[in-house]
Amino acid sequence: MKKKQIKYCRLGLANVYSTHIEINENLKHNKKLRDYIIKHELEHKLNSFDLWHEFRINWKLMPSLFWFILTNPSTLIDFSPVQVKDKQIVYDTNLILLYAILIFTFFFSFKFFF
Repeated sequence: MKKKQIKYCRLGLANVYSTHIEINENLKHNKKLRDYIIKHELEHKLNSFDLWHEFRINWKLMPSLFWFILTNPSTLIDFSPVQVKDKQIVYDTNLILLYAILIFTFFFSFKFFF
């Protein structure tokens, strides 16, 4: 596997592209979390649907990841299914599907119980 360049960015938590990985610049100061996120991003399969990959997580690191997200609000943009990066519209099919399932489940359960 070809080694990807790591680039630091101000917005978002982390994203993987064909040539590089972008991670939040504030992760420079948290080696353990930074290394875990880079490993996670490298495991993504580009141009394929890998929603289940998002659920294979290290639960021991979740409190520190959650705290990092709370203390760095600029990371919240990664939870948007549609973003603008380098003057291009980028969409995340995993998030679109996940949000569609959540909305469908919410409305179905609302209709079923009321």
